[in-house]
Amino acid sequence: MDALRRMFTIYQPLGTSPAHPRGRPTALVAIAIAVLVMIFLFSSMSNTNAYFNVTHGGQSGSGSGLNTMAQPHQPEQLELPKQPQQPQPSEQPGELNLDLQDPPQDQNRRFVVLVPATAPSPNLCKFLLSAIALGYPSPVIVNWGVDFRNITKWDHGRTMSKIPGVTRYLDAVLREDAHPDDKLKEDDLVLIADGYDIWFQLPPEVLLRRYHDINAKANARLRQQWGRDSPMPMRQSIITASQKRCYPPPKAGSVMRCDVLPESPLRVDLYGSDTDNNFNETDFHHVRPRFINGGTYMGPAGDLRRMFRRALFKLESAVGRGEKLYSEQGVTGEVLGEQETWRKWRREHDVADDDAMAMTQQDHEFYIGMDYKQELSIPTVFSEEDGVIITLNNKTGIDMHSAALGISPVRLQGVPDDISAAQNPLEAITESPDWGDMPLYADFFTEAVPALLHHNAHVNSLKERRVWWWDQTWFFNYLRQLLTLRLTPGELAPLANVKTGGGNVTYWAPQSDKVRRKPRSFLDSVVDPLAEMEFETLCQDPEEDGEIPQPWSDEVFRDGKGPI
Repeated sequence: MDALRRMFTIYQPLGTSPAHPRGRPTALVAIAIAVLVMIFLFSSMSNTNAYFNVTHGGQSGSGSGLNTMAQPHQPEQLELPKQPQQPQPSEQPGELNLDLQDPPQDQNRRFVVLVPATAPSPNLCKFLLSAIALGYPSPVIVNWGVDFRNITKWDHGRTMSKIPGVTRYLDAVLREDAHPDDKLKEDDLVLIADGYDIWFQLPPEVLLRRYHDINAKANARLRQQWGRDSPMPMRQSIITASQKRCYPPPKAGSVMRCDVLPESPLRVDLYGSDTDNNFNETDFHHVRPRFINGGTYMGPAGDLRRMFRRALFKLESAVGRGEKLYSEQGVTGEVLGEQETWRKWRREHDVADDDAMAMTQQDHEFYIGMDYKQELSIPTVFSEEDGVIITLNNKTGIDMHSAALGISPVRLQGVPDDISAAQNPLEAITESPDWGDMPLYADFFTEAVPALLHHNAHVNSLKERRVWWWDQTWFFNYLRQLLTLRLTPGELAPLANVKTGGGNVTYWAPQSDKVRRKPRSFLDSVVDPLAEMEFETLCQDPEEDGEIPQPWSDEVFRDGKGPI
């Protein structure tokens, strides 16, 4: 009706008003109106979308509308598709268009490494320095000085402080008043990793490309499982580490619903004919990884915040009921179990999203999935002998290890393509470095060469690999040189450029990294820039029972030259 009214106004003779038209023969007026109505109806019915493209296409002034309606209808012009807007570079890293129906757009996102850590340790130092040396953003520390007992209300559950600490950080950096140096947007990427038993071994561009590749494959599986023309109410954007055992058990206070978790997409004969058979409560060697491991979480800041808020609600509710919880992994595992139960129900009941919400009172889709092949991070627990640190050009050594593990034919074959294509961090230090000659941890069964190595194997004192294996890493002999380069303030360079179905995504460190290259600490607010922490504060073991520990640099550098 408004369009008809506008059309009549356009054709109103100049100098008159609708209430006082010039005197004209009534028949002529009626005929003119009838002709105009017929033209309007024909135009609307033949190409409604094209009509709106012309009359509401962003042109200013009444002249544009007048010219359009005054000219005879021209289908060849109206039927032209609307030209997509060219992607505009964002002013701040992190702008992202999630609508996959829109034309591809180049985007910028920030990438943050977040580490929950409460006290100093040389092992924490190895996490921090391996990240910085390999070109990752300087890690942000949460929970410094926090006593987990104030959260769990008993003497166990050491990792529980991760849940409120991560939630507070994400709430703070996503606020509108967060300082621009450390502020994040919903789609900026965050890696949350345990600080006391993880090392980095591959540069960020490999990790970031794998993140996108894993999600693309997972979302393709979800679409296949959905199998309908209606919009799919599930997707994957958060990736957790995976392990071979569902842990902790229900007696530890967590109901993880591991029976509803998806089967692993890895080959069904990964460990031979006994694959997925565990023979007792301590031997999980033959089980394909498909259970959550809380050592790493990686995903968009907004999605992670929602997941950790749900975990925090469950934690606080349980503590409020007087329950004694052991592990943050059990709580986030409950969130994952709820999601998979929800997904199973959604697949079996073809109902609209609003109806589903009404029936269950809550949306349990949290966009969580697994790193089944352990390409982002390998937890060594329950996989104690599956891999070693080895040079991938060492075919003889690979053949020997494979034979000892009963793997025939040999699966691990040289340097993976995505590593070969990555810029080598040693290019600034040595001439023509070769990834194949640089020792890397590799799994002989899955063929995974992970970006992060998680030393959480604990049987037979294997936690000591954090000491035994440290000087076997490719970066150990170059650590001081790499750190000297990375700790020097300067202009930020892209961490990675990743081609996706939605366009190219360029990842950047936060602006804080431009001037503050040491690890930074989050306390309660990001109104001001996050403050740097000194390595002496982060790395030096405290005195115990009056005994002065060895200097942290003696363990980390092992060269007698003192701290960096």
